Amino acid sequence: MKKTVVEWYFTQLWRAPKDKFMWHRILIKAKEMEKERMIEFANSFYDECGMQYGGLEKSSEQYYNETFNTKDK
Repeated sequence: MKKTVVEWYFTQLWRAPKDKFMWHRILIKAKEMEKERMIEFANSFYDECGMQYGGLEKSSEQYYNETFNTKDK
């Protein structure tokens, strides 16, 4: 089973030196990982339900970005 983002984040903080800049980089990476996992989950759900964006107004990534106020990279 894959590690959750929270488990990955904890492990990284535990191993990293007590440096606020390093911890901030780890936090940014964890947020990116969580975004990717949420989008993958939504896409898998759509696929399993046979939707594949049919009838949907926006993709799961667009919805994520709007919901969490992030910018596309």
